[in-house]
Amino acid sequence: LPVPFASSVAHAGRELPRATGRRLAPWSGRPLRPLGRPGGRGLSAMAGVDAARFRGVPAPKAGASLPIRYGEASYWSARYGAEGGMEAYDWYLRWEQLKDILMPLLVPESEPASRSAEILLLGCGSSGLGEALYAEGFNAVANVDRCEAVVEAMKKRHQAQIDGEAAGGAKGKKPPDKGKAASPELEVARQPMAFLTADAKALPQDWVGKFDVVIDKAMLDAVACGGAKWDTIDALMRSVRSVLNPSSGVYLCVSHAGPEVRTKMLLGPRQDPGLTASEAYAWELSQQTLPRPLVNPTIDPKAKDKFELTPSPLCDAAKDVYYVYTCRVTEKQQ
Repeated sequence: LPVPFASSVAHAGRELPRATGRRLAPWSGRPLRPLGRPGGRGLSAMAGVDAARFRGVPAPKAGASLPIRYGEASYWSARYGAEGGMEAYDWYLRWEQLKDILMPLLVPESEPASRSAEILLLGCGSSGLGEALYAEGFNAVANVDRCEAVVEAMKKRHQAQIDGEAAGGAKGKKPPDKGKAASPELEVARQPMAFLTADAKALPQDWVGKFDVVIDKAMLDAVACGGAKWDTIDALMRSVRSVLNPSSGVYLCVSHAGPEVRTKMLLGPRQDPGLTASEAYAWELSQQTLPRPLVNPTIDPKAKDKFELTPSPLCDAAKDVYYVYTCRVTEKQQ
């Protein structure tokens, strides 16, 4: 059956993606619970987002489940604890879809071979983005999540990547072609990625001014679902701003929500959303969109046999997009 795209809506004070159709929940065999008003449409499998991701997690009491509360650390701890945290999953978009946007931010135009950028992945979860960056040759990648279980699992997964690279590039960077001189960089043991269990609203003091690019894929969306939303988001933005390179740092946020919702969060709650320069965070905001991919998000992008999703008549190419917000440092933060 054609799988409809998801539409981004604010519902009952919580910001969640909502689908435009209805089908059985793949993990239970029962119809998905409706979102919004009684009789509203249910959540379906979405292009670029696995419907199974929108679920509660088992509660201590048999037969019960914890409610979906994306803004709360306890939800993610219970969820990743139940899953083991090892399954690679990327919310919204993978490296393949983001590469054309990210590479110009990570690699100076004057040094196309450089891979020295300091990169921070906020709310990394079980994403494969860090591993993809590492496979591209970027060493200085830090992964942060407040769920200890997933951070520990990610460390193990990265070690497997390093072992594969050492064995000849099976899971890491491809070895140089035969007959071609190896670059000096490959002759030196690469440093592994860093992993840290931490709250993104209170990043380490020794990271101040450290990162060239901070990448947030769906984390702001999750934070926007929590309580005391505006205070929490303001604390998050100030924390992100503090760790950016003070002269050229960039914060890149990938979201399901459009500018009518996210601009105020990225500029500051007291600022005119019609402007693009944030007085509170001292960065310049720009935005672009990327289409929601028509591919099963749980399938390896390199797999030969892929299940391609089919857009339904409800699909609107102009609206069925993800938003990529780029915040470039301009001056000293207030």
